[in-house]
Amino acid sequence: MTDDTVLGGLDSGTWDALAADHFYSSSTWLRHCADYPGAAVGAVHAATAAGLAAVPTVEFDGTQPLNYHWHKILAGRGLPALPAAGLLVGPRLAYQSHVLRDSDDPALLGELVARVRQAHDRLELREKACVAMYLGTEDVRLLRSAGVAAQPVLLEPDAWIEVPPGGWDAWLATLTSKRRVTVRREVRAFQEAGCRITHVGLPDCWEQLPALANSMAVKYGYPTRTPEFRVEFERYARMTGPAGRVALCHAPDGTLIGFCLYYVWGDAVYLRWASFDYDRLVGCEEYFNLVYYSQIRLAGELGVRWVHAGKKALEAKVLRGAELRPLWMLDLSPGSPLGPASDLVRRHNARLLAELEADPVTRRALKNRAEWDLFT
Repeated sequence: MTDDTVLGGLDSGTWDALAADHFYSSSTWLRHCADYPGAAVGAVHAATAAGLAAVPTVEFDGTQPLNYHWHKILAGRGLPALPAAGLLVGPRLAYQSHVLRDSDDPALLGELVARVRQAHDRLELREKACVAMYLGTEDVRLLRSAGVAAQPVLLEPDAWIEVPPGGWDAWLATLTSKRRVTVRREVRAFQEAGCRITHVGLPDCWEQLPALANSMAVKYGYPTRTPEFRVEFERYARMTGPAGRVALCHAPDGTLIGFCLYYVWGDAVYLRWASFDYDRLVGCEEYFNLVYYSQIRLAGELGVRWVHAGKKALEAKVLRGAELRPLWMLDLSPGSPLGPASDLVRRHNARLLAELEADPVTRRALKNRAEWDLFT
């Protein structure tokens, strides 16, 4: 698929200048997304005297993946339903969407919203939804200032681990004394067991990863999927190439027992996929050492500030210094039923925030409180 389709007519250089530090909005990642069947991937951009703005879009051929099925999410939370099908604004993978722009001018953002709605209409999706998912608070604020009336729906938290200047030691100093003792113990157990971690390019090791990924699938009750994982990792290697890096975990005898696929982009290390051969684990905190500690050390060595740890399994991430940022759904359709239901949606958002505040672990990770309070 050409850039003209995937990037809405913009060239890769122009697009990536807009995407800046946002890896999951980069031309590399969007071309990767376009290689999957089941959806038409594209983009919309707007240009005014103030600047340039763009967003990726996805029209699914059938039912979208569960975490992007806005109809089921809203229905499950007792909120007004939207049509089950429609146009997704954002990438089809990775739970990160951004409004790419070189200006915050309201007229520019208003033109972008108008062009997204025009793209929706041209696809003959007038009776279907036009929904942005997994947006950050600032992008939601800008879109609402540009004329989107719907109340945003809080989806879930996203975890980011900050790595201060000074790398590993500086990060360790940000933890409580109790957590520092725990981390040092986990690192020491790994080292004393004789396990080791190496970092290699994805194209050089992808054929070793499907069997390890299958081990996790089997552990959680899924049937053997090694052939499907082979297709998946071949696609990752082919479409993201040298941008993909892998931390490999080796047992004391040199056997490969785990991996963590990641991307370094802009000011962050993005953790993408981790799995282990669970029958071969030594029991020396391999998971934390591979997925978190080796990546925090790497970030410090590279001089990047963040490790993007993603959603789910929040407690393990927060206990290792992660802060939580909100991710939102925003219906861009004119006349959205989420507009008149603003009070209901705000109560929903406030309930989710209250659940996070009720847990002493996650409560202290809500550092940028204004991001949460704006729509609760």
